[in-house]
Amino acid sequence: MFKEFFLIEIKGALKQPMIYIFFLLFGFMTFMAVISDSVSVGGAIGNIYRNSPYTITTMTSILSIFGLLIAAAFFNNAALRDFNHQFHEILFSTPLKRSSYYFGRFFGALFLSTIPLLGVFAGIALGSVIGPLAGWVQADRIGPMYFTVFANNYLLFVLPNMFFAGAIIFAMANKWKNTIISFVGTLLILVGYIISGTFLSDLENETLAALLDPFGIRSYFVVSRYFTPAEKNTLAPAFEGVLLANRLIWVSLGLLITLVSYRFFSFKEKTSKAAKAISEHLKEKISFGKPTLTQVNFRDSWSVFFSFYKVGLISILKNTTFRILFIFAIILLISDLVGGFEYFGLKSFPVTYTMVDSIANSSAVFLLIVIVFFSGELVWRDRDYHINEVIDASPHISFHALLAKALTLVSLTVFMQFFFILIAVVYQLSMGFTRIELDVYILSYLLGAFPTLMVWSCVLIFIQVIINQKYVAYFVSILFMFVLTIIMAVLDIRSNMVQIASGPSIRYSDMNWFGPGATGAVWFNVYWVLFGILLLLLSGFLWNRGVRSGFMDRLRQLKLTFKGSFARVSVAVLALWLITAGFVYYNTEVLNTYLTKDEREAESVAYEKNFKKFEDVTHPKICAVTYYIDIFPSERRTDVSADVLITNTSEQSLDSIHFTIDQDWNQKIELPNATLSFEDKLGYQIYTLTTPLQKGDTILMKVKANYAARGFENQVQNTSVIKNGTFFNNFSVLPAFGYQERAEIADKNDRKKFGLPSKGRMPELHENCGDACMKNYLTKGTADWVMVETYISTSDDQIAVAPGSKLSEETIDGRRKYHYKVDHPSQNFYSFISADYQVATRQWKDVDLEVYYDAKHPENIDIMLDALEKSLDYYTKNFGPYYHKQARILEFPRYSTFAQAFPGTMPYSEGFGFIVDLEDEDNNVIEAVIAHEMAHQWWAHQEVAADVQGGTMLTESFAEYSSLMVMKSTSDPMKMTEFLKYDYNRYLGGRSTEREKELPLYKVENQTYIHYGKGSVIMYALQDYIGEDSVNAALREFLDSTKYRNPPYPTSLDFLGFLEPRVPDSLKYLIEDWFKQITLYDFRIKEAAYVKQNENKYIVSVSFDAVKYYADTLGNEIEQPLTEWVDVGAMDPENEKKLLFVKRIAVNQKEMNVEFTMDKKPGKIVIDPKRLLIERVIKDNGKTAEEKIKS
Repeated sequence: MFKEFFLIEIKGALKQPMIYIFFLLFGFMTFMAVISDSVSVGGAIGNIYRNSPYTITTMTSILSIFGLLIAAAFFNNAALRDFNHQFHEILFSTPLKRSSYYFGRFFGALFLSTIPLLGVFAGIALGSVIGPLAGWVQADRIGPMYFTVFANNYLLFVLPNMFFAGAIIFAMANKWKNTIISFVGTLLILVGYIISGTFLSDLENETLAALLDPFGIRSYFVVSRYFTPAEKNTLAPAFEGVLLANRLIWVSLGLLITLVSYRFFSFKEKTSKAAKAISEHLKEKISFGKPTLTQVNFRDSWSVFFSFYKVGLISILKNTTFRILFIFAIILLISDLVGGFEYFGLKSFPVTYTMVDSIANSSAVFLLIVIVFFSGELVWRDRDYHINEVIDASPHISFHALLAKALTLVSLTVFMQFFFILIAVVYQLSMGFTRIELDVYILSYLLGAFPTLMVWSCVLIFIQVIINQKYVAYFVSILFMFVLTIIMAVLDIRSNMVQIASGPSIRYSDMNWFGPGATGAVWFNVYWVLFGILLLLLSGFLWNRGVRSGFMDRLRQLKLTFKGSFARVSVAVLALWLITAGFVYYNTEVLNTYLTKDEREAESVAYEKNFKKFEDVTHPKICAVTYYIDIFPSERRTDVSADVLITNTSEQSLDSIHFTIDQDWNQKIELPNATLSFEDKLGYQIYTLTTPLQKGDTILMKVKANYAARGFENQVQNTSVIKNGTFFNNFSVLPAFGYQERAEIADKNDRKKFGLPSKGRMPELHENCGDACMKNYLTKGTADWVMVETYISTSDDQIAVAPGSKLSEETIDGRRKYHYKVDHPSQNFYSFISADYQVATRQWKDVDLEVYYDAKHPENIDIMLDALEKSLDYYTKNFGPYYHKQARILEFPRYSTFAQAFPGTMPYSEGFGFIVDLEDEDNNVIEAVIAHEMAHQWWAHQEVAADVQGGTMLTESFAEYSSLMVMKSTSDPMKMTEFLKYDYNRYLGGRSTEREKELPLYKVENQTYIHYGKGSVIMYALQDYIGEDSVNAALREFLDSTKYRNPPYPTSLDFLGFLEPRVPDSLKYLIEDWFKQITLYDFRIKEAAYVKQNENKYIVSVSFDAVKYYADTLGNEIEQPLTEWVDVGAMDPENEKKLLFVKRIAVNQKEMNVEFTMDKKPGKIVIDPKRLLIERVIKDNGKTAEEKIKS
């Protein structure tokens, strides 16, 4: 009988369209992902094939989340179909075998639920074949297809995920005989997945996060996060490690649930007292008094509206599903608040805007589920209880009934939001944080989630009314929400006027309130809410009352119902919406224009094709600038004029000067004895000089620039000029000389698509650098060392800061005016900032230390000043003098999250260090960040590299090393391992997503994962091997020979020339392995034991395997002979993070046996305990030493 029930389940489903619709939907999505650049699923970027094993696995695992809908549909149907059709009484009275019936239905549903997900594989396969043939995708973006990849994905993700989900849904459906309750089971799985993600924010918890994920997505992420592009293109997901453990755990749990459910499944039916009570309760809820027939009146029927609203709201608040959803959302929010990390394993202070972000991130999915699900429940409630004819016959306007349902949905979200805010406030108070900002909570909701949910409530009700079939409408609603995003991306539509419930993004900042997007958000909210009301009005006209059922019948009835006050209101709302639409269009499409992605790419292509020929045109250099800047914060306006002294430093005379101007800043140029001979809409201009500029000649160029906000935008494009926290640099306001390579399309695949030649990221590094070394990588040849003077003004409630020493300050006519001047020629890289600041000061020798901060963020100011002092102490001692008279830290709004070093001035985002909770002072990452930017005052602002490969090693890697040395001077050396693990992760994770090619450190091409991640690890390890003093001496000698030097600029080869004499002969291989090659290690400890000789003598023996690899630019590895010095250490048995003993040994063969003596009992024996060598898998590096009996 098992076979019969299994086949009945399959044959019945195959006659229905749903299985084919889902199959085609998944196939379409993955097909588009393979052939289109606009649909990105699976990480197929750079060197990774569109159909690589990694891409296929990512697509399959992620789309299996949407497979929950499929599982819910098929398993619910299998469990409840006989009950819903009242056939179970007949069926169960026949001599059936319980196991055949139960498992036949179950496995039939399981087989069916996997079929639509096979559409993922079909879509990928078709896209891989058809895409290149049709010319939709470049042939070299498609790799070979491996059957094992599809098979492994089916066995590791599709089948286990559908089995586990099905086990829960089928068990709950059989237990409670209720579609809604089993639907809650799918939500339970989703909650488990979301909660598991909160653990990934800290590297310490990644294994736990991987095991707790019911879909296995995060397990695969942990397994594959260090895959190189070559491995992503070839390696199928394997049945091993944490991925296999995860799959076994969740399949076992699914099996247990299935067996327990089967144990309690019975053909017998009992009517419990609880069921009777529920039945009576339902009768009470749906009982209605005898209606009194009255004349329908638009005004009086509002009382009926409130009646509908009250009944709907109370029914849902009492609904078990809603309560379970609500509890899930609360659990997720609490999990996010308690477990969320922000930076280097540290949490921020619970300032209100971080609480708002947590609420938004944790509740978004649940709020959408609530309005999708209960939109159907509210629309169909009367018909489900078979009282629709009574309600339809009562005197009311359909629009009022539907408006009541929409308002009910919105009220549910308001109710949930209130509790979320209450939980967040309680959390803030429990953490000792008392600056509770209720206005921020409320306004964030009113500007963001509230109107969005209101509009979607109207849209979803409209879909239910139009479709007029509850579950089909559910499917259409979900499909519409999901596919709409894909369609907009494919069509490159960016206007918020056609993306439902969209508007300019707003991000609250303690410095700048709700920012420049708030006004636009309000108007877009009005626009979309009016649109939602129009949909409700239309739904009211088409509402299926009485015996009408067909859409055409309802459409014909529209002519009869569109009259009277109801029609007048509809026309008024339509007129108001059109007026609002016109106003929004004028602001976002006329006053403020924007470019779509395709338009930006087209401009870049045109710029390169038209002006690349001018790339090698010689231009003068800036040698001095005087700025006159007026900032008007309340108007979001800045006026700039500049006197720019330019000199011809080349060997030839110049008869013309080329510029690329920034049109957003309305830049204007005045050149003496010159005429504008060419101007293009892309910003390229050529000025012809009446008298050629001879070698060494200097002229004064005048520049005017202006930015003024007008109206509101589709999306805020300029967050540098704002009401509080204006922050821009000189590159924004001064025109650039000549052709700008940075305007080109950089991605190699995009360049092929547009028929552009391949290009390198940076000029190649050579021993004899030549012309490439005549410009540095920061200013690209536009300047060397520049004198800057600034006259800057702002409103009287703000402080304006410019580079250099402050020479004067005065307030005239409500304007605060400042005069700044740099103390000596510096990098042509300056910032200008204005905000309502508090200022903390301190003196270090003859240097003024200053922190400009928002009054709401005083917590870490003393720590920041301490970090400045420690940095100056270490750097001046080891690298040389600090040449500025001030060291300033300035806070700017969190629209960007970074810190940056300008001469003597270092802006930091409010979200980057000002609100990080440093309760654990041993993990003071703020000190590390400040020390890094402070180090740039030596590495970038005294010494700056040539614009060739390896340039950022001489700045970013050295600054990162310097900051680590400041940390090391005040920290436990083993604590540094905690810091370095993040640099390891940055490097190994970054090389996994390399778009072009990975290069050795000394040839780094501004690749952040190399110059930050790898550079810091290599430089820190180097000082451990050859000594901190030796590394610092090489750095100082290099700096002394290059600081403030005019061209030619130094290269990484120059530094290695200073370093090599400091490296002992036995360690010379480190230069090759660590700087000139991509070197990886693999150590695996096999056995660790000790013999106790006496209380103060323990003989430890260790055996381990060792391998060294060189990797190529794509990550292919080649094993190398071993000639290494490697640390072997013993940890404290009472504290695994405390190193008791370490010995550096020569490793010259793959299988090593080592013996050493300790005076304390060893705990875990670890190869490379300080993590000095770059290794992808470190968990097998250690093993607890076992005691052996002394022979």
